[in-house]
Amino acid sequence: MDVACPQCGNPNLDVDAQNSVVYCKKCGFAVRVDPQTGETTPLSPGGQAGGEAPPAQGGSESTAAYSDHSILEMDAFMFWMVGTAALLFLTLFTVIPDLTWFVVLEVMLTVFWWMKR
Repeated sequence: MDVACPQCGNPNLDVDAQNSVVYCKKCGFAVRVDPQTGETTPLSPGGQAGGEAPPAQGGSESTAAYSDHSILEMDAFMFWMVGTAALLFLTLFTVIPDLTWFVVLEVMLTVFWWMKR
């Protein structure tokens, strides 16, 4: 697709083919495109920072379904916090034998979080 967002100019628009929605994650601009006619219906005018796609029509579907920043259906930061707490818990009860293992696992967890944020 060679079209940029008309609100912020972001060249990387996302497409939800199942719901025929084109949206910009950067500003929140979204339109529904009729596959037969090509007619567009505005869903969100954009202009917000960190926009997400609008929910599917007729539903209570969460906008989290459009976000690729989740890990195990948790926000990436929440995943990192829970993972860190689990590592600290395992270290406290000596399941993780020494601090070196804790640091290595925490670095791996942080790198994974950094890639998904």
